[in-house]
Amino acid sequence: MKRLATSILLAAWTLALAVPATSLWVPAADAQQVVEIDYTTGRTIDDEWRAMRPGFVAVDWERSILHVLDAEEPEGIMAFSLETGEWLRTVSTPLGEGPQEFTQGHKSVAIGPNGGLFVAGFVRIIEYSPQGVPVNTWTPEVPVPRKVCNFGSSPAVPTQGGVVLRGSDGTSIPVGPVRARGRNIAPGDDFTTARETPRIANIACTDDVAYVLVPRTAGEPSSLFAYHLDGKTETLVVPAEDARRRSACMFAEERRRDGSLIRPERPCPHWSLGARLSLDERGNVVVLSTDTNTLGAVIDPVSGCYALIRGTHEHPHALVGVHADSVLVFRRPFEVTEEGGDTFLSISNTANGVSLHPLRHVSGELCPGMLLDGRSVGETNQGVGETTTRSRSRGAGARRAADALADV
Repeated sequence: MKRLATSILLAAWTLALAVPATSLWVPAADAQQVVEIDYTTGRTIDDEWRAMRPGFVAVDWERSILHVLDAEEPEGIMAFSLETGEWLRTVSTPLGEGPQEFTQGHKSVAIGPNGGLFVAGFVRIIEYSPQGVPVNTWTPEVPVPRKVCNFGSSPAVPTQGGVVLRGSDGTSIPVGPVRARGRNIAPGDDFTTARETPRIANIACTDDVAYVLVPRTAGEPSSLFAYHLDGKTETLVVPAEDARRRSACMFAEERRRDGSLIRPERPCPHWSLGARLSLDERGNVVVLSTDTNTLGAVIDPVSGCYALIRGTHEHPHALVGVHADSVLVFRRPFEVTEEGGDTFLSISNTANGVSLHPLRHVSGELCPGMLLDGRSVGETNQGVGETTTRSRSRGAGARRAADALADV
């Protein structure tokens, strides 16, 4: 029997709360807070045989199921119970040109209706039943449909100037001021950015709002747009500051040996560059970064109040979601070495451990209704041991986890 030793969580953490309809917001709020991950408590389980991709994961909190891409199944999505660690099924996502196959492989996944899945590739979106059976195929009229979300029980993908939603008859319905003409980008001053938007934009949806995060260059925060089914379009503000208030970061200019300029001095990328976009169970927008100083932000789309998640170099892991007052972490193996007086940090791009840790209030004014209002760990962490449980999988090439975990 397959068991995922890397992703077992307590039932108390998997609250089945519905995501409320989200209002739109324009101005920024003054009250902000800074939080950090409390790695001293929570649940941590490691499995040396796992190689999970932090960028390809979908968590069904309502049903306590983790869907993830692992090296064990390169043409499939593995589903595990968050409560018991049991392997539930593997959804087949074969590479190919057929109507139920993925050209150049699958690129993203989202939870669909009733616990099913929407899986996106370069050409088509395939919908799977809760049992992992393909039930629908859609080819959206967008340049490159790499990201997908559940927009009111239908798949939707970002495009230039908005999103495209699958209609009941399989057509592509634009939401927002969509400028792309099917698979072609509309010309204009923003052509370069627009051309890249479908490829690099991230998306997360409620029943009536699609949020799209578009990275910017030159150290600027990413742009966060909200496209409403009733036609409203708004821009939300991604926090510009760093959680550690570090001094301005600049890349030095680069020159050739003859002195000619290759690249001028430029700002370091903003922490939101390449960030992952999701929602918590309250409808707050969650932007999770790969930056080591600022790991992300939780933004209230109604009030504009936000919480910055402060990072630490001692834990260079990947954050994949926020639930209640805690963050789900994919733990990546890393190694610190020294050479010639310099210290180097090597981090794997895959994870062999999963953990759930509470977020602790550090400073600033609390955002009402966010992260359980910053209450202490003890109030929401009942029954969670502070020790780390480790389990190693055994078996010839099977990557199967050990039979059971230690006592909860």
